[in-house]
Amino acid sequence: MPRASSSGIPNPAASQQTKFRVNPRRSYSERMSETRAEIRRIMKEALRAITQDPSAAMRWPSYWKDIVCKYRVVVEGWPYNDVPFRNLSDVSNLQKLEILLRGWQTGQIYFRRLPEVEFEALSATRAAQIEAAQGQEYGTQLDDPAV
Repeated sequence: MPRASSSGIPNPAASQQTKFRVNPRRSYSERMSETRAEIRRIMKEALRAITQDPSAAMRWPSYWKDIVCKYRVVVEGWPYNDVPFRNLSDVSNLQKLEILLRGWQTGQIYFRRLPEVEFEALSATRAAQIEAAQGQEYGTQLDDPAV
């Protein structure tokens, strides 16, 4: 039965009203999206700053070619034991995203410019890993972004 108004007259619309909170708590999904967006923003700014390219953007599937080879920079300080190095859309745990966000915010995770000698060494290591993986039936995933 509909609630009565303060005058005691039934209010038929009251049964259709929903609770409205002034400061509703954000859902888990919303917090995930917001955290991902903030990490992406920080990464984009950091990449653009170190490369001096105003259009530089993180490219997860082609990180080696489009970031390491093109700009000679790598992500340093990534917590590989806690979060695999992959597209943030594939990280489905808020705690892991928060680890990344704190790392970028505190400078524990950052882009580092590669000296040419180090880039050549990484390229040789990567080529050897790819050659070795080609002989395997399923291949391997190269989780370390530096190689």
